[in-house]
Amino acid sequence: MDVIACILLYSTYMPSKTITFRLPEEKLQALDSVAEAQQRDRSFVINEAVTQYLSLHEYHRELIEEGVRQDDAGAVVEHQTLRSIAAGWTRKPKAQ
Repeated sequence: MDVIACILLYSTYMPSKTITFRLPEEKLQALDSVAEAQQRDRSFVINEAVTQYLSLHEYHRELIEEGVRQDDAGAVVEHQTLRSIAAGWTRKPKAQ
């Protein structure tokens, strides 16, 4: 399936809602610049940005939940223990 067909399918089958939000002028200009470079409209670029943001947010949430699970299971290193370990680390002198 070619790219045009994928875009048409996406826009046909993905229900969407219109929203309004405020954006500083310089960000709007940057957005328009990106859209022009990609030969897309603002809505497409904003939708892609929101998709990436939500994906990153989900990734971080999963990492946090995994950390909480490890903490609950006692699979963590106490802060003072880590400080003691790190105190033994040495840095190589910077070459001048």
